[in-house]
Amino acid sequence: MPRNIESNAYTIGFAIVIVVGVAVMLSGFSVLLKEKYESNVILDKKFQILGAVDKTANKSTANAEFDSKVQSYIVNSKGEKKEVPPAEALNIEIRKELKKDPSDRNVPLYVYKGTDGEKYILTLHGNGLWDFIYGFMALSDDWNTVSGVKFDHVGETPGLGAEITKDWFQNNFIDEQIFNKSGEYVGIKVLKGKGNKANAEMHKVDGMSGATITGDGVEAMIDVSVENYLPFIKKAKGA
Repeated sequence: MPRNIESNAYTIGFAIVIVVGVAVMLSGFSVLLKEKYESNVILDKKFQILGAVDKTANKSTANAEFDSKVQSYIVNSKGEKKEVPPAEALNIEIRKELKKDPSDRNVPLYVYKGTDGEKYILTLHGNGLWDFIYGFMALSDDWNTVSGVKFDHVGETPGLGAEITKDWFQNNFIDEQIFNKSGEYVGIKVLKGKGNKANAEMHKVDGMSGATITGDGVEAMIDVSVENYLPFIKKAKGA
C-alpha cells in the first residue's frame, strides 16, 4: 500500500524521526566533545604545573613529563598529606574547596623531582579585576623560597592585568620568600607599577602599571591559597 506523504500522520512521523535522529547525534557529539574538553583541561593543568618550575615546558610533551617527574598528593586542614593518582588531585576544583569551611578543605600538592632536587607546587586561586585568576607556585625544599610561579586569568585586560601571564612579571617572584626570618608567614606584596626596585627588598615584587587591582588580586590569591597549606608546611619545616 503506497504511503500518503501528504497526510498529517506521515508528516508527524517524519518530524519525530528527524528530531530523534538529531537528538541522538547531538548527544553523541556532546559526549565526545566533553571527553575531549576534559582531556584538554587536564593537559593544560599539567602544562601549567610544569611551567611553575620549568619555563621551557612544552604542552606537546606535558603528559609524559608530568607522569615521569611529578607525584600528586592531597593535603587536608590538619597538615596531613596522602599520595593519590594524578587524576584525583588534578580534578579537585579549588573554587569549590575555597567555599567550604577551612576545616573541610582538601587541596592538591604536587612534588616535582628535577635534576636540582624536589620542588613543592601549590595551587592558587583568587579574584582579579574582572574575573578569576589562578595558577601555581613552586617552593624549594626549604618550604619558603619561591622557585617559580605560573599565573593565568579568565578576563583581565590585555596590556594591563593580563600581564600576570608574562615572564617579566612571573620572574619577579623567583627567590622571594613567603616567611620572614622569625618564621612568620608574610606572603609577597605586589607593589604599584614597575620601577619600585622591589627586588632589593625581600617579600616584595614590582607590579603592573595601570593594573593595581589585578596586582592586589595576585597578592591576595597567594595569601588565601597558601593558608590552606600552612598546617602541612609547618609540619614539613618542623615548626
